[in-house]
Amino acid sequence: MLLDDALTHLVHTATYGLSDQFLSKGVISADRIMIETTGGKPVVVSDVSNDPRIQYPQETMKEGIFSELSVPLYLRDRITGVLRIYSGKRQEFSADVIKLLSAIADLSAIAIENARMHESLKKAHDVCLTELGYWQP
Repeated sequence: MLLDDALTHLVHTATYGLSDQFLSKGVISADRIMIETTGGKPVVVSDVSNDPRIQYPQETMKEGIFSELSVPLYLRDRITGVLRIYSGKRQEFSADVIKLLSAIADLSAIAIENARMHESLKKAHDVCLTELGYWQP
């Protein structure tokens, strides 16, 4: 999930294994877990039914999610979002799983920035070619 431009909400940009109903449950605020995550540390919620940081506990449990791990997506010392994994059973996530997800988050943040830069350069290129009369979109 990436932060919106106002830095107040998270937007699902890539998901796997979650139902459309769960994904459309409502606006996802940059909640307390997000605030903790922005402190630079992963956040483990081993029981979503009893954690006040969970914004939609009923919908989360209905989806079959009982535990979650959130790690920050950082780019140039600024948080851009959260990488989150879910578990269908109540569990603590091991240090190895946390390290692995953190490494994936670091690489994902770089990939997201590269994609954004590529899109920006492509748009600038297309505008230049159009203005010079070499190309019509």
